[in-house]
Amino acid sequence: MRMAAAASMPADIGGASTGAEGAQPSQAVPAMPAPGDGAAPTGGTMVTAGAGGPGEMSGNAAAPSVPAAADEQTPAAAPMPAEEMPGQSSPAPEAEEGSDRVAFPAVEDPEQMGPFATSLMQRVGPSSLYTVYRPQELGKDGVKHPVVGWMSGGGTTHTLYTLPTVLASHGFIVVAADVVPGIGQEAMLGKQIIDGIDWALAENEREGSELFGKLDPGRIASSGYSMGSLATFMIASDPRLTTTVHISGGNMAPERVSNLHAPAAFICGTPGPATCGLLDAACDLAAANCDRDFEGAQTPVFYANFTGGHLGILTPPMSDMINGMTVAWLRYKLMDDATFGTWFTGPDCVYCQDSRWKVQRKALD
Repeated sequence: MRMAAAASMPADIGGASTGAEGAQPSQAVPAMPAPGDGAAPTGGTMVTAGAGGPGEMSGNAAAPSVPAAADEQTPAAAPMPAEEMPGQSSPAPEAEEGSDRVAFPAVEDPEQMGPFATSLMQRVGPSSLYTVYRPQELGKDGVKHPVVGWMSGGGTTHTLYTLPTVLASHGFIVVAADVVPGIGQEAMLGKQIIDGIDWALAENEREGSELFGKLDPGRIASSGYSMGSLATFMIASDPRLTTTVHISGGNMAPERVSNLHAPAAFICGTPGPATCGLLDAACDLAAANCDRDFEGAQTPVFYANFTGGHLGILTPPMSDMINGMTVAWLRYKLMDDATFGTWFTGPDCVYCQDSRWKVQRKALD
């Protein structure tokens, strides 16, 4: 998976320890659909991705441009990859004992694209302001797809990130609001995550829907980067959430970590001084708050620091590492993939032995 660096970064990407808790929220702006689609038909627009080779994001020679602030134009949707197969795979994992869930195809390297071709459902969801990243063929061999709500960082849209497409290639349904998050909007953004999840679950019950009977309503997660991580903390008490994933987004209000009720993964860059800035490559300005959230969490947490700054999710090699850890965690928690359980638990956990990561764990073993 490869993604070129963006030409410019928004100043309000969010989730930073320097943000003011009582600051005036900026105006949320719905993201504009990709040009050339015309009027959306009933039920939204389906886009099938082009094919690419193993480990490469097809059509991503350059990242889409990023708005300078939340009130400027949004980037056009980037081309999405379709069928990208990992070089090898291990035997399919067994389904959870006592469960009627069908096991998903096994993979060996979570940093590679998964075994499913991917496609998009655009202009769907509440007010037709959501995009769904999904396997092109739903329910293959009887699998039921877990649902992941996604929220981007401040000043960006989901088209900037490779993670939603990577997750879809592993069999997840990713529901992303077509908005440009602004500073101080985590409560509203959290509601938008929940609204998207609610819509997906309703579509799972609606005859005639493309998602009808294809989702697993007992396997739901929320994930976000920076401001999107803060939004995920806001809704983490929702009892339907099996897990949450927080990427470079530590709470500015430390009491919000108490919203966690399920196991969580925190993925952040290198902690640095109070002067650490958004563009610093050597430190993550959110990491100090990530540390504090880990200390305050009362639920099981896997906390990993990569060597790099706040924008690590946007470019390799950090983006590949972050994508891979997120895939591995969600396969473990939402697909009952015991193989990846050993990457996070036990005295010799795989990530514990990986020199690219500094790992801390709470109540996982």
